Amino acid sequence: MQCLRGSRGIMVLLFYIVCLWTEVATMCPMRCNCDDQSLRVLCRDANLDVVPITLNPELRELILKNNHIKGIMASFSVYHNLRYLDVSHNQLVRVGEYNFKIHGHLEFLLLSSNMISSIQNNSFVGLEHLKVLHLNENFLEDIPAKIFIHLRSLETLDLSQNRITAISEDAFEGLQNIRGLFLRDNKLNRIPSVALHKIPTLLKLDFGLNTISEVPKGAFTFLRKLEELSLDGCGLRKIHSGGFQRLNSVIVLNLHDNELKEIPTLALYNVRRLEELNIGQNSFQELKPRSFRKLKNLKIIKINGSPELTSIRKDVFLDNNNLQKLFITHNKNLNHIESKSFDGLPNLRYVSLRGNAFTTFDYDLLPWDELTVLDVRDNPLSCSCKILWLWKLLINKNISSEAPSNIAEVHCLNPPRLKNMLLAKVTEEQLGCYIENRRQQMIVGIIVAAIIATGVFVFLGFRYREKVVVAIMNKWTTRRKEPHYQKTTCMEDEIAVLQTTSEQSLKMTPVTEL
Repeated sequence: MQCLRGSRGIMVLLFYIVCLWTEVATMCPMRCNCDDQSLRVLCRDANLDVVPITLNPELRELILKNNHIKGIMASFSVYHNLRYLDVSHNQLVRVGEYNFKIHGHLEFLLLSSNMISSIQNNSFVGLEHLKVLHLNENFLEDIPAKIFIHLRSLETLDLSQNRITAISEDAFEGLQNIRGLFLRDNKLNRIPSVALHKIPTLLKLDFGLNTISEVPKGAFTFLRKLEELSLDGCGLRKIHSGGFQRLNSVIVLNLHDNELKEIPTLALYNVRRLEELNIGQNSFQELKPRSFRKLKNLKIIKINGSPELTSIRKDVFLDNNNLQKLFITHNKNLNHIESKSFDGLPNLRYVSLRGNAFTTFDYDLLPWDELTVLDVRDNPLSCSCKILWLWKLLINKNISSEAPSNIAEVHCLNPPRLKNMLLAKVTEEQLGCYIENRRQQMIVGIIVAAIIATGVFVFLGFRYREKVVVAIMNKWTTRRKEPHYQKTTCMEDEIAVLQTTSEQSLKMTPVTEL
């Protein structure tokens, strides 16, 4: 009986404890927003030092961004149904071991902008369904072997903005479904090719802002599914002709902000499906003919901010007849584009030539009327009658439907009287077209008058050709007649003398006189 009473008392006590726990468990901390319907808690900028444990145990989304949390420990074990956990912008120093072993449902883990300097081999045990892991903006210096081996469902891994100098050859072992790997802004001085061979499913790879000076042959050989590759801001000086070997699926390639002396034409041969190329901010001086040969699928080219670029040769885009958008902007010394540089581009609709050193644009350079967007702002334009066609184009047609301000911001630099004036506000007379037209009219008038005079002279000569011939003959005869006549008279005198002498010598003497 006493035992029964004792057990009944314990049950009552447990009942009260459970009730009390449930009430406490659903308590929402100050400055937090708790929603028991969506099972979501937002504690952003809540001045928290630790992970709260009084929230709904069935919680699915917990955001603790911008707080002062220093350690994870086992605090999250209360919330075993979490799908989304954000502890970014806190003061975490380490992740610890086995702190997520009961979080088999977690899909998003954001640990960016902390002070994590190392990761243990068992830090991610239990995260079987994790898809996104952000460890960017921390203090990691190396990536040990098999550190992510438990993350077989991981699709995106962000390790950007750390201090990584070394990556183990087996660092990415086990990442069977990885799609995006971001190693941007670290201290890598070479491409970890062997480590990359472990993740052939990769679609997007970012090595930008490292100190990689060369892309050796076969650097990405096993990444045959890769669609986007970024190597910008690495100080690249050389790309081996086989550097992009077997990158048959790459669509977007970023090579801007490097030290390339010329377009790596031979290396680009292997990127046949390339559609977008960003290759500005390099050290080449000119774009040579067929610099982008074999790239028949290329749709967008960006050549921006190259300080040494001065000219673009003809036929540079000869093989790129599917080109749709062309960005050649802010190249401060670019002032010459040869004719036929943009020939054979029937699909070109968007052209930006903003911020270069052009003083004028030839009418035959581009099919200006067919463009949807045209941006020629911030060039030192010389506003003369030579760009009258551009003036009419800007006034009569709203070329830039996507950026209407383009039309209103095209200014003149020369002549001084038109400096800083809007081209669209300048008149034909100010462009000098009135004087030019008068001069042209005078020249045309002189030429026409000369043609008419010549025609009249020829017509009259043909009409009165007989009289002209007679007059010419008479004049010619007159000039030749006098010497001929005098010669004839002398001869007649001589003949007369001879006849007289003959008559006298032959005259018979009468007989009577004998």
